[in-house]
Amino acid sequence: MPQGKPGVFRLRNFWILLIGSLFSVMGDNAYFTILGWFVLSVTGSQLALGTTMTFAAIPRIVFMLVGGAIADRVSRKLIMSISLSLRAVVLFLFALRLVTGNAHPSLWMIETMATLFGVIDSFYYPASGSVIQAAVAEPFVPRATSILQTVQQSCTVLGPLLAAALLSMHRYGLIFVTIGAFFACASLVVTALRLRAVLPQGDAQKKRENTRTSSMLRDIREGLRYVVSIRLLLIVMSLSLCINLLCTGPLNIGIPVLIRSRGWTGTTFGVYEAALGIGAVLGGVWVSALKGFRGRLLWIGACGVVMGLLIALLGYIPARVGGVLDMGGIGAAISMVNIPFLAFLQEFVPGDKLGRTMSVFMLVANGFTPISYSLSSWILQQRVPAPALLFGCGIGMSVVFSLLYGSREYRRIDSYTRATPAHEPDPAYPSEV
Repeated sequence: MPQGKPGVFRLRNFWILLIGSLFSVMGDNAYFTILGWFVLSVTGSQLALGTTMTFAAIPRIVFMLVGGAIADRVSRKLIMSISLSLRAVVLFLFALRLVTGNAHPSLWMIETMATLFGVIDSFYYPASGSVIQAAVAEPFVPRATSILQTVQQSCTVLGPLLAAALLSMHRYGLIFVTIGAFFACASLVVTALRLRAVLPQGDAQKKRENTRTSSMLRDIREGLRYVVSIRLLLIVMSLSLCINLLCTGPLNIGIPVLIRSRGWTGTTFGVYEAALGIGAVLGGVWVSALKGFRGRLLWIGACGVVMGLLIALLGYIPARVGGVLDMGGIGAAISMVNIPFLAFLQEFVPGDKLGRTMSVFMLVANGFTPISYSLSSWILQQRVPAPALLFGCGIGMSVVFSLLYGSREYRRIDSYTRATPAHEPDPAYPSEV
């Protein structure tokens, strides 16, 4: 028997999760890049693009809590495998329709595909996000999680690059089949997982089963009440809302419209999206090297201002190279805003309230995604040029981040210590040790 503990790279389940994540996340990023360009190519309508992205986002919001509850009851491996297989089937059927029927399907067919994807994702992500604890032994969880997150982040670069290569073929049937094959491969890989049971026992298990449904709503209610009771958290939540509203729609709707209006190809769009991912990775590396901006959290506001200015300028950069560099800067700024704030929340919020607090932030962020998509597409449909949309939203974001420095709570953010719970921890949510 070898001396010492085996490394995480010697764990069979870790490699299965690593390969499965590579196929799945890469396919996901390629799919969403291609979906936007495909809708514009078929319909030529900014409003149709907005409604399609909205139909893709709403099911994630509606069913995410349900998916999380099911992931606690049913085998996570089974949920992941079925979800990945269903995504592959949806794409194969859609590709078959393109090959055997009209190459320009009705908008309702595209929106149906987007909606089905959203429903499937709402069950897949809660299961995949929590499977690591059942896949590897507890001492390896932090290291394995860190590596998997790095791989998934790299797929935000590889996915759009894959999309750029596929779009150069101009054969959407083959393109959707190829992406479906990525999901099918991921499903086959995931079925090889051997998970151990990670379940509460005794009275705790019985109590959890009896109160599971009500606890989902209680999580949100108590998390919202806790966030509102602490001014600094309320400021951060409001900022998250503004970022989502001003950034998600304009970037995902405005950029493909901008590129298409200039007569550029889908390959250019894929390169733009890949540049955003590369910037996010580099920004994350820099934040990590600076230990999450610890002691320098006031920099977040300045990074947000820069991010807004880069978005505002994007539509007025005529050269593709300049646009790619600008997208890289936006990606880096996004990481330099999001990662330090998330690290701060992890340290500031008490352990017995962290899950509920994060669920509120996720709900706020994701909940305004459909609104952002709809508003962006409606504005563009009113013949407002894409550069003007990006400029207005970028300047608005810079103003919002500038206003942070007018808050005494934010100016003192580096001096804050862990918040004191308003009451004793809920026994239904024992603190982790």
